[in-house]
Amino acid sequence: MTNWYHEAGQAVGEIATAVQDHRSISLERLEALAEHVVSSLQRNDELVVEALAGPAGPPLITNLINVAILGTKVGIGLGYYGEELHRLALAGFVHDIGLFAVPKSLITKPGRLTQEERALIEGHPELGYQVVEKCGPAYHWLGQLTRQAHERFNGEGYPHRLKGREISEMALIVGVVDVFDALVSERPYRRRLLPHEAVKELLVAERRAFPREILKALVEQLSMYPLGTTVRLTTGEIGTVATVNSRYPLRPVVRLDEQQEHEENSSCEIDLSRAPLVSIAEILNPPEVGRITFSGPPPKPVMSAVPTAASDSFTSLLESLDAVVLTLQGVVNSKRTS
Repeated sequence: MTNWYHEAGQAVGEIATAVQDHRSISLERLEALAEHVVSSLQRNDELVVEALAGPAGPPLITNLINVAILGTKVGIGLGYYGEELHRLALAGFVHDIGLFAVPKSLITKPGRLTQEERALIEGHPELGYQVVEKCGPAYHWLGQLTRQAHERFNGEGYPHRLKGREISEMALIVGVVDVFDALVSERPYRRRLLPHEAVKELLVAERRAFPREILKALVEQLSMYPLGTTVRLTTGEIGTVATVNSRYPLRPVVRLDEQQEHEENSSCEIDLSRAPLVSIAEILNPPEVGRITFSGPPPKPVMSAVPTAASDSFTSLLESLDAVVLTLQGVVNSKRTS
């Protein structure tokens, strides 16, 4: 965990304590943290790598930090810049602060919620709105966004069942990234999903809950493995994502740890788009393996091994996701039956 991530955890933790104690909050530290998120993501994807690496602290606090990071990344994909990105990052940090006013035993309850308990949970956006509104008129926009973060485009969200363009686009970005972060996080009842698995799950379960353009930006920005991500391949080898393949975001170029390089292979890179039987098995947490650095010229976009027109087509991108998953399933099934 980087010093910045630790500092962010402390700042969000102070907000949590204030809400639990029914005290007013100050957003000054979060404003500075939001500014760092924006400037950092405009340089590189290091914060995205950290957000996708796994647990770094209490789940709710970690979620707020991750939504600030990942939401900003999606905003960049949608063409946001300047103050828009700053607001989006700040919204990620506070979107669920109302949950700190809900009994912890209810949030962590493993079984099914009663109707009364669900009503308490679904009331937390209003609680968050009330907390933010006390920060003054300058944050009225943030209070409204906090209130809408769990509304859905198809009208099936809460607390007010808003739909369509009644909902702020920023609130929908925060909402979809919140779902994504939940899917890539460990839960008592399931393992954490890899980013591409989370995207597929989200597209199946939530495709009507969010606008197509937001889902497209999420797929393009978060379903791939960001530059610098440390991964373990299905061969057991460990490497670092050196180049992102825009046509097949699940099949980047991976630069292997030189100590694990195949003796018969003079190259330390594997282009997974040209190696159909090799794929990424997992993202490794920073404590699990030392960061593998690489030198050389800046990465260049990789053309797909399969020629294609309209490479930025959302439909073809989703089809490529499906094709890769089906191929991998076929390989796994053939191994099981052999």
